[in-house]
Amino acid sequence: MSKAREYLATVADLTRRAHEGAQAALAELPAVDPLPVPTFAPEPLPFDRKALFDGIRPLVGGSFDDNEVRAIDRAIDRALGIVTPAAKIGISPEAFERAAQELEPGNLAHARAAIRAVDEVESGGGWFTDVRAEVLALDGPGGFLDGDELPKILFEAHKFDRHTGGKWRTKYPNLSSPAWNRALYVGGDGEYRRLHQAMQLDREAALKSASWGRYQILGENFQAAGFANVEAFVEAMKESEERHLEAFVLFIRSNSLVDEFRAISAKVADCVPFARAYNGPGYAANNYDGKIAVAFARWAKKLRG
Repeated sequence: MSKAREYLATVADLTRRAHEGAQAALAELPAVDPLPVPTFAPEPLPFDRKALFDGIRPLVGGSFDDNEVRAIDRAIDRALGIVTPAAKIGISPEAFERAAQELEPGNLAHARAAIRAVDEVESGGGWFTDVRAEVLALDGPGGFLDGDELPKILFEAHKFDRHTGGKWRTKYPNLSSPAWNRALYVGGDGEYRRLHQAMQLDREAALKSASWGRYQILGENFQAAGFANVEAFVEAMKESEERHLEAFVLFIRSNSLVDEFRAISAKVADCVPFARAYNGPGYAANNYDGKIAVAFARWAKKLRG
């Protein structure tokens, strides 16, 4: 369990105890019907987040990383009614705006069109929305594979082979391969069967060897996506597509792709550096540069209107 989860579990437990204590105290009061109306209502004290963080931090053994702080802040905001929970599927205009501001605050008009173009071309949607029963049954209710919606993944056997030193290559050739092999993919949510099997052999290596979510970021890139470990990264990918976008923006920044992102335009040549860096040497065969240029031109026109 991550520190953020321990933190929130502790807050929830303290809240439950306070509620139970108040109910017990109320039961001891003499019955008064109706209850007297107070003559004044004092202003509520402002919610002190720092005090709450400081009070809980020693209980979870240290400080929080940036992603844990953001997750806790979101949970507090929802509890206070400041924001409503983000939809799991879909990305709001506000989230795209935050991404644009992080990547190119000095030229938001360009950044807005570029992030939408890259999202359109590089994203195939982030979720399996009707996961098959046999997949969910692999580890039972409440397990790692839980719920009708799971983030899209592809399990990469050549990555698992590298992370485990090839030790499972002979016994499990469908999970561990010395080279990339398209034939090993089973596709769809069935990829979770391969992931689950690999997790029984080496959980950390398995999670690092799958690409996750809307932007198919490999688990091994958890640090570039802003997380302290792969488990925290995977939990975030299971939250929402807006979390996928946050990780994607941090991935671009961590891998020094901001200049390539800012160069994107309606000219194909300007999109080559980003397409090559993000998609690898196969970018040209799949026309990623041309697709980004076309999408950028369309989004620039749409957002201007």
